[in-house]
Amino acid sequence: MSNRSHVLRRFAAGIGIMALAAAGAFAAAPAANASNPTASTSDIQGTTGTLTIHKHAGDPGAAGDGTPITDAAAIAALGQGLSGVQFSVQRVSYSGTPIDLTTAAGWDQIQSATPQNVASAPFSLAAGTAAATDTTGQAVVSNLPYGLYLVTETSPGANAIVSPVQPFLVSVPYPNQGTWLYDVHVYPKNKLNTTTPTKTVAAPAAPGLGSTIVWTVNAPIPALAAGDTYRSFSITDTLDPRLTYVGVVVQVDGTTLTANTDYTVAGNTTITFTTAGLAKLAGATAVTAAITTTVTSLGADGVIPNTAVVNTNGSDRTTNTPQTNWGPLKIVKQDATTSDTLEGAVFEVYDAKNGTKVAGPVTTDVDGQIFIDGLWAGNDATKSTDYWLKETQAPAGYVLPADPWTPVTVVAAGETSPTTVTIANTQQIGPALPLTGGAGSLLFTVIGGALALAGVGAIIGRRVLARRR
Repeated sequence: MSNRSHVLRRFAAGIGIMALAAAGAFAAAPAANASNPTASTSDIQGTTGTLTIHKHAGDPGAAGDGTPITDAAAIAALGQGLSGVQFSVQRVSYSGTPIDLTTAAGWDQIQSATPQNVASAPFSLAAGTAAATDTTGQAVVSNLPYGLYLVTETSPGANAIVSPVQPFLVSVPYPNQGTWLYDVHVYPKNKLNTTTPTKTVAAPAAPGLGSTIVWTVNAPIPALAAGDTYRSFSITDTLDPRLTYVGVVVQVDGTTLTANTDYTVAGNTTITFTTAGLAKLAGATAVTAAITTTVTSLGADGVIPNTAVVNTNGSDRTTNTPQTNWGPLKIVKQDATTSDTLEGAVFEVYDAKNGTKVAGPVTTDVDGQIFIDGLWAGNDATKSTDYWLKETQAPAGYVLPADPWTPVTVVAAGETSPTTVTIANTQQIGPALPLTGGAGSLLFTVIGGALALAGVGAIIGRRVLARRR
């Protein structure tokens, strides 16, 4: 057997097969058989070839032989084709000269090449040729001068790839079964992140502004391709400006992790696992992060949404968007008869009649009003919550109602702003006053009556005397 044939056999059985197997290149395709005779470089035709990359979702399988998969069952077993995955294809040089695989010397030069060392002397890399997979998951790179190429997956596109294909080497042409393949087909597979992280929001510790509220992210840990590791894991929760970060409790399968040892927290708000934390993901099922915030203001509508993004090995998965809803409350105190507003009424706010006080005491101002900046109106689709007002002190000169309780429903600010309740008070009844007149007037009435009778008597007397004359 010639030295040239021995070199080609070593490539087919070694570097080429190992590189393609590392890429998970040929699921369901048979590997090249090292016992088969290897083609001679003198048989190579032409000067350029084609590399066709077939990108599918799934676990890497056995290495292939560079030929296209045509069996219907094998094609179906490949899984989902992934579009938009980007690659860079770079030609490898040796001592500054592109490796020429039409020569035995070129094949000798690549025997020590690995994906990890071809960027350093005596090897070097040319500028890459970019390629992206189409809707079927296929990318074709044409007119490649015969040589050795490093293929690197540079972007997953819109695909949630959690285990990307590691860089691999491929030769063009590729030796197979005693012939040369000028159109080389590779089938690198990716493991997708199909997890669905979720997020929930709890009722606030107290229903008024300034209260704490807990948002909980539940992030299932995605499975990786065989041999892969968890290289990065983070939860990014960009808080609404109306929320202020207080703290977080992070757990893996119910075991609480240690801040600044297993993870760090930065910005608004990114939880990043350290090397120690990543080691705890192996074999685990889920990460939870209970993020405590303070509600500081309502904004225009009182609806405060919150979404988190979970990233595993560069793969983003976004949670649902829960929301907490808040609304203001306006209390107006007025006279029951005149509707004039009244200053000085004192109220407290309760979660139920004779329940727990949630706000107050608060007092009506000179305009007879109380404005409570915000009360919790519910979470998610619930945008109203019932409260009870208790009047503890009536305005000066007014009667405290026999039943001091008034129900009120607080609605999210965007639904109606603000929720307004008007409560009337009756004026106090003063002491009984005397009737108009009194004892002096009675005396004058008696004297006046006597004088009137005397006058009448005088008139009658004169008339009698006149008749006698």
